[in-house]
Amino acid sequence: DQMLPKKRGQKPEERARDIESALDWMRTHDVTPDDEELINEFQKLGSLPMTRRTPEDRKKETDDIMSWLRNGKSDTEDPTGDFTRIDQMLPKKKGQKPKDRAREIESALDWMRNNDVSPEDVEQSTPGFEKL
Repeated sequence: DQMLPKKRGQKPEERARDIESALDWMRTHDVTPDDEELINEFQKLGSLPMTRRTPEDRKKETDDIMSWLRNGKSDTEDPTGDFTRIDQMLPKKKGQKPKDRAREIESALDWMRNNDVSPEDVEQSTPGFEKL
């Protein structure tokens, strides 16, 4: 349990599955938990960025953003105001289709969630851009 990093918001069942998977891997590769050389090698490994949301959740949010765009960016379709904030922050591209814009907004929101950044924080800390 001490060798595996703890994930924020991880449920006990998920933690147990991670431990079980690690033990299965160790058994398969004939490694013991007190193998210092292996532990040092694992500490050198980096991590891969992963989304915390399921593909279904991400698709639903993209669909919600599409609906928001189609309905004139109404406040009722964006109760948190996150779609509006991100839409205002991201540069608009010539000829960009609404579906592409929705994906771009969703990707930005997903990145923010994975990096513990809220749209409000970015909005407050980002100075305005002016055309030169």
